[in-house]
Amino acid sequence: MISEGVLDSIIETNSHEAISMAKQASIIIVPAFIADFFILLILKKIVRIKFKLFIPITIYMLILFYLIYCLVNYTALRPDIKRGFYKASDGIIRKCYPAVLANLAYILTSYASTDIYSDTHEIEKFNQAVILPPNQPDNDLIVFIMGESSLVSRYSAYGYHQQTTPFMTNIFSQNGGCIIPNSHSAAALTRDSIPMTLSFNVPESNDNLFDNKSIIEMAKFNHYKTYWLASAGQRIQGTFNTKYGFIARKSDVINFSEDLLDIHLSQLLEDTLQKDNSPRKFIFVHLRGSHQPYTKGYDEVDKLALPDVEAYDLTIHHTNRTIKALYDVINKYSNNYTVIYTSDHGEIVNVGHGIGDNIDQFLIPFMFISTNQRYNCQFIESFRGPNGYLSGLMNKYILSNLLGYEIDPAILDKEKNNDRIFMPNSSVMPFLEVLNKH
Repeated sequence: MISEGVLDSIIETNSHEAISMAKQASIIIVPAFIADFFILLILKKIVRIKFKLFIPITIYMLILFYLIYCLVNYTALRPDIKRGFYKASDGIIRKCYPAVLANLAYILTSYASTDIYSDTHEIEKFNQAVILPPNQPDNDLIVFIMGESSLVSRYSAYGYHQQTTPFMTNIFSQNGGCIIPNSHSAAALTRDSIPMTLSFNVPESNDNLFDNKSIIEMAKFNHYKTYWLASAGQRIQGTFNTKYGFIARKSDVINFSEDLLDIHLSQLLEDTLQKDNSPRKFIFVHLRGSHQPYTKGYDEVDKLALPDVEAYDLTIHHTNRTIKALYDVINKYSNNYTVIYTSDHGEIVNVGHGIGDNIDQFLIPFMFISTNQRYNCQFIESFRGPNGYLSGLMNKYILSNLLGYEIDPAILDKEKNNDRIFMPNSSVMPFLEVLNKH
């Protein structure tokens, strides 16, 4: 069975990622479809079974409409269906016909369900963990850089034998910086991970996404101007009807570079900082990073720097150059800033992500630097769980503090002690249970 996360990513994302994820789905769907076709051909031409389709199709349609009627009116799925979220109704079909029918049905219902992300109204309610009113913020500029498909073990900053991240090592090793070990994402797919960074969405439920202010809205409430900058490969298309597009639309400014290569994002950031004199800014930067196909994620400069490495390592080196270029711009325009770099998820190199329970798709870098002494490495370490790992679920709380908000200690401790991840098949697993399998 193809994971629901992969199927969702085909619909709820941009064309670049959709094509990449569709390749994973086609590995199962296309052979199954071809097998079905030849079985029917054999039955028709060789066994010579005569098909009388009208009666069985009529019965099938009547049963199908009856099941839909029951789902809408008499089951626990009724609230979701009434809200326009139809995907949960595919569960029975996915169990009975997992290869072709269920996957195609799920894609159709997923496409129909994306309207739940189209609401642009500002959410009034704060999450219960947030203590109000907020304090006067200490940071004039907060830049959160979200990498893509970035496996921590391929970073020389974390001990990899190839020099993939020399610039990042220098930047985050200086005074005020830290290279945080043992970090993991909350999910293995972008569409799930980013909402758990920029909203109070949790693996068990999407309710907080719709009911509570996002980090973007919280920043605006405390007088930050907000920006969503991304590479062309992470463009949110159409009417922004995607899960993380729902959050992005709340930003004051949304802008995308014209080139797939992330290195061009530094010019986009410079244009933003040069034109806007707002006293406080919160900027979310979304990289294309190391998403497949890897050959689209680097250039000749990377190949000259590392001539004898595989393509994935070259994408990490390109990210390394991109972070330096972004950091140079930040330093040029501000002397009171905090910068975070991490990734939405890891990568099973040369395979992809959103597949099974391979731990590599969760293991990510986390790097931090601030000109404010209050926000140092100990500040980040205070969010680490008792199992020794910093979870992507902590990102929202880290950002809340940086924006001037206090978090209820009891709720924060409860979350730190409940380290779990959202799996590609939509189940929720304790992180250590997945880690210890490998």
